[in-house]
Amino acid sequence: MSKNLIRTRFAPSPTGELHIGGARTALFNYLLAKQGGGQFILRIEDTDRERNREEFVKRQYEDLIWLGLKPDESIFQVGEYGPYRQSERLVIYQQYIDKLIQVKKAYYCFCSSEELEQEKEEYIKKNQRGNYQYSRKCLNLTEQQIKSLLQSRKKYLIRFQVDHEKSYEFSDLVRGKVIFQGRDIEDFVICRSNGIPLLNFAVVIDDYLMKISYILRGEEHLSNTGKQLVLYETFGWIPPLFGHISLILNQEKKKLSKRDQATGQFQLISQLREKGYLSSAVVNYLLFLGWHPGEGITQEIFSLEEATEKFSLTGLGAKGAVYDLEKLNWYNNYYIQQLAEKEFGEYAWQFLAPKYNLAPEKKEWVKQIAWLFRPQLNYFQELTDLAEYFFQKPNWKGAIKENEALWLAELNKELNQLDKWEVENIKAVLKSVCLSNQAPKKEFYLLVRKILTGTDKGPELPHTIFLLGKEEVKKRYKIINNSK
Repeated sequence: MSKNLIRTRFAPSPTGELHIGGARTALFNYLLAKQGGGQFILRIEDTDRERNREEFVKRQYEDLIWLGLKPDESIFQVGEYGPYRQSERLVIYQQYIDKLIQVKKAYYCFCSSEELEQEKEEYIKKNQRGNYQYSRKCLNLTEQQIKSLLQSRKKYLIRFQVDHEKSYEFSDLVRGKVIFQGRDIEDFVICRSNGIPLLNFAVVIDDYLMKISYILRGEEHLSNTGKQLVLYETFGWIPPLFGHISLILNQEKKKLSKRDQATGQFQLISQLREKGYLSSAVVNYLLFLGWHPGEGITQEIFSLEEATEKFSLTGLGAKGAVYDLEKLNWYNNYYIQQLAEKEFGEYAWQFLAPKYNLAPEKKEWVKQIAWLFRPQLNYFQELTDLAEYFFQKPNWKGAIKENEALWLAELNKELNQLDKWEVENIKAVLKSVCLSNQAPKKEFYLLVRKILTGTDKGPELPHTIFLLGKEEVKKRYKIINNSK
């Protein structure tokens, strides 16, 4: 297939926000399309009317744009293969459903859900196994019976009649040869009486009419492929090339769940954005969540442009990929360190200013504070806790020994007498007071830090004291007198 014909798609349902699993699928499809100079399509599969929310359409699109994965065609960039919402394609689907009914490849099923459940229970009880398939009893209805039932407005399903004597085979781009036996595929439902098609039918029509040539999707969709191949063969269409990528797993090597305690608040792209992850870091991490650049290649840092150039289908793996927050944080910390000072400061201000209701004139001061924590920062929201003691007095509850009070009194006096409030001068005072009192260095510096910040660790103490400011240090010194 010519590279110019590569067309991939990402087709989410607007029933929730963009999950990392969906973002990874979108990324791989984007890279495959762009590497070959093709098109990346965003299609909205919104036939679940009860659960669809329009706000999710917008948010999912905004998250894709934030990641740098701008679709070439979508409801926002209309191309020649629209509409790009399934809810606006119902007339198209109906034409193909009517065609299948006319050639006896699809039929009306008037069995109620209660009847179907009873049939299933009886089958399992009789055969002592769970491989139930619909009995096809509605396949024997006469034209007159069907007409009468339709006139009575009885609810129905439309089922596709599968040829149980055939087998359906394809070469998965990730997993190799896969075969589905027709006898293992029941007469699946393609549409309900309300005119809403089911996924396996609608996606085949959409992918064919939109000229989708490659489909990369999650392993959980592999079982759907057999039904879709049946439809492609029936219509006489050449199916696209399918690749089913690995599941995303939690630390226990089980399928990732939103209820997972460790990652539950880090699974939506919107959550990562709100926490202050950088899009470049998220993309770089997702790239390696089920893909590898090749044997002997140790490069871990890829821009989106580099990923587009280096991406290959052979690098996709079938083995489950573990969602590792430590690795994601490692990537984000790396990209945070690459930010220019001004850009870093802007990010920090966006998180600290609203949290502590800071006035605009404090912006430069806040940027200097944030800079102290830059080396350790995993994501920008961490600043609101790490730097809290700069904006709120610590709740000191400790007791101070008599000799410690003497150390602190002398330190406070020396700091107050400084003509120039500079880091080097503060550093000299700390050293001088520590030596003159023969105080153990580690104990002395830890005591000073706890008094001023309420913590036992943090950035270099002279820099912390400098940014707290002379007046604030003096105020916090009062805590000592209250604790004697």
